[in-house]
Amino acid sequence: MSTPTTTISVDSDVITMVNVFTVAPERQIELADALDRATRDVFLTVPGFVSANLHVSLDGRRVVNYAQWASEQQHQEAMRRSDVREHIAEAAAIAEAYDPTFARVRSIHHPHGRRA
Repeated sequence: MSTPTTTISVDSDVITMVNVFTVAPERQIELADALDRATRDVFLTVPGFVSANLHVSLDGRRVVNYAQWASEQQHQEAMRRSDVREHIAEAAAIAEAYDPTFARVRSIHHPHGRRA
């Protein structure tokens, strides 16, 4: 069985949401666990959801969610769902702050050549 991967391509129409959560260091893992649960229990079944990758900072102060959606419209529709809002509220209650930013891939750089 192969390991799932996230495809990052400049030729893709997906949108990327990079959400940086600020959190007390003693609650970093609690927040990461809540985001993992939300992804597993809800987002995997939401139309338009492509992938999510969670990163925890080495200083314990941040959790970064790099999530891909098929379109901005499908993301907006997902945000209207009560099950999605419930999980977002749980993460927001743990975090001190969060800053979601939507973007498209502009370029990719790799030491072995450009990969798109």
